[in-house]
Amino acid sequence: MTRRFRSTQTLPWDRGYEFGSAHAEQVGASVAAYQRLFDRAAGSAVDLDHWGTLALERITVAAPALADEIAGIADGAGLPVTAVAAINARTEVLAVVGSTTPSECSTVVRLRDGAPPVSVQAWDWFAELADLWLVWEIPHENGHVSTTVTEYGIVGKIGVNDRGLGVHFNILHHTGDGNGIGVPVHVLARAVLDESRDLNHALVRLAQADVTASTSLTLVASAGGESAAVNVELNPGGIGYALPDHDGLLVHTNHFLSSPANLHDTELRNGPDTVIRFDLLRRRLAGRPDIDAPAVVEAMTSHLLGGGATCCHVDPALPASSRFETLATVSLDVENGTLTAHSGGPCTIPADFAAPTKENTVLKLKRIDNMDILTRDVDALVAFYHGVLGLPFHLPYEKDEEWAAIDMGNVTLYIFKSEVGEHAPRRTAVNPDNAPGYDSIAFEVDSLDEAEAALDGRVEWVDERIQWKHPSGTWYQYRPFFDPDGNMLYVTEPHTVGAGA
Repeated sequence: MTRRFRSTQTLPWDRGYEFGSAHAEQVGASVAAYQRLFDRAAGSAVDLDHWGTLALERITVAAPALADEIAGIADGAGLPVTAVAAINARTEVLAVVGSTTPSECSTVVRLRDGAPPVSVQAWDWFAELADLWLVWEIPHENGHVSTTVTEYGIVGKIGVNDRGLGVHFNILHHTGDGNGIGVPVHVLARAVLDESRDLNHALVRLAQADVTASTSLTLVASAGGESAAVNVELNPGGIGYALPDHDGLLVHTNHFLSSPANLHDTELRNGPDTVIRFDLLRRRLAGRPDIDAPAVVEAMTSHLLGGGATCCHVDPALPASSRFETLATVSLDVENGTLTAHSGGPCTIPADFAAPTKENTVLKLKRIDNMDILTRDVDALVAFYHGVLGLPFHLPYEKDEEWAAIDMGNVTLYIFKSEVGEHAPRRTAVNPDNAPGYDSIAFEVDSLDEAEAALDGRVEWVDERIQWKHPSGTWYQYRPFFDPDGNMLYVTEPHTVGAGA
């Protein structure tokens, strides 16, 4: 199952805190899993606090907003910030402690004349982390949205933004890796999605990064009917680039394609299957004008190399340190800023697998900006919403203008004067008893007990307290009340067990 979570907070620390609070168990499990991986690679206990402190210093300089988000995740999950910073630098820490375990990932991009790019990746990683990833949708204050497939507690990996840019992520290994902690490559992947105005901006951002763990970030761009793709091979010795062939096909696995970094590639000894995967995908897809996401998935459905195949399954005969599998198969639709993530390898995917296209993509609505209430008595509702409920004005209230704007936190309530007709009938707390139409507004509170105590005697309650439970474990308790015109509102206390599932 693919888990998705969409943040409601747009400030970095607030967004991190919301995420950490909603996924405290999973973030804690990620930290524990990486502690085991680090210890196993090092052959002794690894000090997360030490490496996390160094990582946080680099993140704070390179991407201060993401440093704030990581601090929020840690606070929300009840963990030391250094622990969360350390797993965001998990590639760098593994390089420092001397991990030489081969890692598999296969990326394919196909540029097409007159059509959006095809952009697919099989993400392979340690099997013990199979349940610790999700799709995270991240709205920003400026209205833009980044979407990433990532691990709980790590700010980014594979992803796409709504400005026509996508990022794929393949680990590389270089003889210069592991000299301290540079800018974490996972943080760079997310920063590119959040910050980049266009492909050139993303290229400059990556070219200026000082890294200590090698990685290929494949950038895919689509805008104004044009598209482009490039592998950016980050390594401690500098930076290299690989471009699509003359048919627009770009394949990357886990070895360097650029020089001089390819002369310092350690993967060719430790994980030589990378060259076979590269050749297999290139041969299966070269010269084909019919390539779409299902065609790439079909090409990736190979088990020729066993545990090192493009569709990777766990080999139980191997030690835990070498048990890899394809955790997710991801297709990016960079034109529409969306992605599809399937839990599992290419051989488990339905035939119609693809990211949403323009024909079936939901309109990209942003946050709810405002809602309106019409009333015969603007003053009475102002006294209620501003006075009784304590909500501030969004705009200064001028009584003679006969309208008001109330700030309800993430939406503005406009109250307008109307003397036409009768008010709609009052709602009840029982949905089947009400006529179709808009029903109510619900305000989230930390404690329903405290909210009821504050409002008792000041509002007209519709019904007694109500509790609703979902099979996932999430449940709510709430109580409805009327405003002076008979519009129904709720105070609700959510308990989001399994949020984002």
